[in-house]
Amino acid sequence: MEEKIVVGAGLAGLTAAINLRREGYEVRVLERRDGIGGPARDLPTGELTYVMADGTPMQPERIAAYTGIDVSPACEPLESARVYSFGKRFDAFFPKNVPAYLVERGSRQASLDMYLYRLAVEEGVRFEFNVPLKTRRDFDGLPPRSILATGLFREAYQVLEIPFVPVYGLFGQGMTDEGYAGPKVILYMDRYTWDYAFFSTIHGIAGALLFQRKRPLSEEAKRWFPEQLARDEGIEFPEWYELDVGVLPMGSFSNPRLFHDRFILAGTLAGAQDPVLLFGVHGALVTGKIAAMAVDRPEEAYREFRRANLFWRMSYLNRRAIEITFPWGLKVASRAGFGLYPLYAPFALRYAFLVVPGWLRI
Repeated sequence: MEEKIVVGAGLAGLTAAINLRREGYEVRVLERRDGIGGPARDLPTGELTYVMADGTPMQPERIAAYTGIDVSPACEPLESARVYSFGKRFDAFFPKNVPAYLVERGSRQASLDMYLYRLAVEEGVRFEFNVPLKTRRDFDGLPPRSILATGLFREAYQVLEIPFVPVYGLFGQGMTDEGYAGPKVILYMDRYTWDYAFFSTIHGIAGALLFQRKRPLSEEAKRWFPEQLARDEGIEFPEWYELDVGVLPMGSFSNPRLFHDRFILAGTLAGAQDPVLLFGVHGALVTGKIAAMAVDRPEEAYREFRRANLFWRMSYLNRRAIEITFPWGLKVASRAGFGLYPLYAPFALRYAFLVVPGWLRI
């Protein structure tokens, strides 16, 4: 039985591996870290295991129909979110027809990563950990049509010469009190970053992340977010950690790609991430399936990939507009968007998700 190689044991790589195994291939997944959990295993968060509740638009039943994987056991419905736009607070409640969810990311048993890993092991996928691929020689040693799903890993972009932008962050984490009754997701948009900061909590652990693409965070920004979160919500963490988050596939208008060099790409490396708000869970699952399809049906897979990323370039231009007009452009857009939210949410919000990679395909 022919063996196929998947590089990267994240959401896209695991989805691809499961689908290839079900098609009858022997599948070996190479992971540079010592276990499952992605960037979570790289972050110095003291005694706590890195956990992040990832808020994402997703339709689990349609994901299951398309990928053959029921991810609903790892999904928690998200009913509302709180947003602070340049100091003004908005509370957004999602209508029943808006499919928003939280998924845990990381190496704990409740995470979506570990859920997919257990499914892959049950299917007979083999794993090799502590296998770093950092040089051109490392990648040249892989067989043609290997699937690369290396996520935020900088070296893969550099070796393959895929345009990227670096990401810098500040992260805090702690256990949530049993009596915590606040929002599960709190989002901040302000002059301190042209991206955003957010707090989220799931399964008893809370985390907060301030990040920015392209340029490092200022010292003022690093002071602002912990202080603002404590002042607005009474949320404090004992320690905060500066992070080199990694890189994002948004260095070029033409970033999304299924085939590159001799390889098949999936997930973040393939560009399957919304350039504005960085929704990536949905795109990772869908492109994992497409990457597995590309092994035997490249033309069909390419058509699927193009449909999955139909609005990516439009979203990329929106992102560039945010950067060019920052900070006033972000202030006007976010305040108008959330201020008018009650008027359009019941009928229009669902269609806003069309820019999420993979949404149109399923």
